[in-house]
Amino acid sequence: MDWLKEKDEFEFEIKNESFIEKTLSSLLSLISKIRRFDNRDRGIYKIHEAFKIYFTLINIILLSLSFNKFYIMLNASYVILLIIFLDDKDVLKILNMLLLVFIFSSLIIGPSLFFGNKNALLVIVKITISIALTMVMSITSNWHNIISAFRLIKVPNIVLFIFDSAIRFIYLLSERAYAILCSLKIRSVGHIKKPYSTLSQIMYNLFVTSIDMSFKVDEALECRCFSGEFKYSIYKKVGKFEILYSIINLIIIAGFFILS
Repeated sequence: MDWLKEKDEFEFEIKNESFIEKTLSSLLSLISKIRRFDNRDRGIYKIHEAFKIYFTLINIILLSLSFNKFYIMLNASYVILLIIFLDDKDVLKILNMLLLVFIFSSLIIGPSLFFGNKNALLVIVKITISIALTMVMSITSNWHNIISAFRLIKVPNIVLFIFDSAIRFIYLLSERAYAILCSLKIRSVGHIKKPYSTLSQIMYNLFVTSIDMSFKVDEALECRCFSGEFKYSIYKKVGKFEILYSIINLIIIAGFFILS
C-alpha cells in the first residue's frame, strides 16, 4: 500500500525541557569558568596572577586619586589595549558589563552635572575603567593563583584558606548538581509535572552534601594536624610577557606623578 512506502517522522514533544536545559547550561558555564584556564597559555592569559593583581590594585588606587584628563585617557587606552588581546567571548562579556556599568553610573551620578559637579563625567569614566581593569584580571586569571598571590601582601592564612575551600566546594557541588539534573532528565523521559518543585529537592540534597563535605574536610584536617598555615606556590620564571606587562604598567604609574 502507498502509505507503507512513506517515511515516518516521529516528533516527540518534550515538556518543560527548557527548565532542565537552561539549568544544565548554567551549571556547565559555572564549572567551565573554574576550569577553563587549564589550556590557556598565551598573551595576557599567560602572565602570572601576582603581576596582574598588584598592578591592577595600584592602577585603580591611582586612578581614583587623579582627576587629570590625560591620565584618565592613558588608562582608557591601556584598557582598550588589554581587551584587544582577549578572546572574542571574553571581549563580548566585558563590553556587555561595561555598558551596564556606564548606564547605571550615568543614572546615579549624571544628574549631579545640573548642580554644578564638573567632575561627574570623569567619575563615570573612572568607574567604568576600574570595572574594566578588574574584569580583565578576573577573566584572564586562575582564582587559585589569585588567592596565592594575596598571601604576599600578608592576608591572613585563615581568610585565604576559606576562599580557596569555597571555590573548591562550589566546583564539587556544581558537579553534583549537574549529575542530579542529568539523571532527572533521563528518568523523566522528557516530562516533569512540576519542574520548579524539583529545585527544593536538589537544594536540599546539595545542602546535606555540603554539610557532609565540611565534616569530612574538618576530620581530614584534624588527622593531618592542620595548623592553620595556608601553603602556596607562586614562584614562576619571569618571562617576556611579565616583563612587557610590567613596563607598560610602570609607564602608566609614572604618568600619574608626571601629569598630576
